[in-house]
Amino acid sequence: MMATFDDPQLSVIIASYNSKSTIERCLESLRSQKTHAVFETIVVDSSTDGTASVVKKRFPEVRLYKFSERKYCGDARNRGISVANGEIIAFIDADCVADSKWVDEILKAHQSSDLAIGGAIANGEPSNLTGWAGYFCEFSQWMPKAPTTFFEDVAGANMSYKRTVFERLGGFIERTYCSDTDFHWRMGRIGHRIRFVPSILVHHHSIQSFPRLIRHEYHHGQNFARVRVRGKKFSRLRRLIYVSSCFFILAKLFLQIVLRNLRNRVYASAFLRSMPLVILTVISWSAGESAGYVGSKENRKSF
Repeated sequence: MMATFDDPQLSVIIASYNSKSTIERCLESLRSQKTHAVFETIVVDSSTDGTASVVKKRFPEVRLYKFSERKYCGDARNRGISVANGEIIAFIDADCVADSKWVDEILKAHQSSDLAIGGAIANGEPSNLTGWAGYFCEFSQWMPKAPTTFFEDVAGANMSYKRTVFERLGGFIERTYCSDTDFHWRMGRIGHRIRFVPSILVHHHSIQSFPRLIRHEYHHGQNFARVRVRGKKFSRLRRLIYVSSCFFILAKLFLQIVLRNLRNRVYASAFLRSMPLVILTVISWSAGESAGYVGSKENRKSF
């Protein structure tokens, strides 16, 4: 039951930037949840494409916070956390559609003592090879039907936390991609990993334009490197070693994707068909990651 009560069991936060083409599907999937639980939905929007108007008109029950300046995911999620009422905080991206039992599966999983629980991410654009390439590059670690296990990191597109973890660690770093990865590394330093529960499922709608995907992956890899330098406290020498190992980064990333698809064959056919594009996408990420190590500073405190 998506509502605006003061005492929800769950707060769902969506960071939105130019999401007009996808936000309706996302919010409709939340409105249509098969649950008796009371939850609230918070959209933190910094779009320039009229997304906020769509949310106001079609989903008046949603708590909408509109900003004129660009908010990266970490910035938007921090704002959402600051106004959320639930003891369980869940994140779904504006380009994702939640499974009909998503809310109930999150609440059931959080009956455990785990501070952070991530879910599976399916490809919501199965007819487009570019979408498959982007999907395998970013989400192959958390494919549907993978076994329940623990990870160091799970994508923020399908993550949930007990509020207490933010009270202990603070919020996400801001003005960058990969803020969720940095947060999960900080969790690891205090002895907590993320439990992966595949029954918590969303469908992600990937980028359809290959040139746009290549630019996105380069920029994402670049930000990952910068966040890694900061979060892992890389020395100048360590950055140099990573830059000189660009080919090995590329080979490692691609091999990981191959091995995941061999273990979990749910998308095996799509992987074989999209493999040439996957290779080019991984090359773009690796080039961006190497550039990020070159341009980073060891003690950079903000982005």
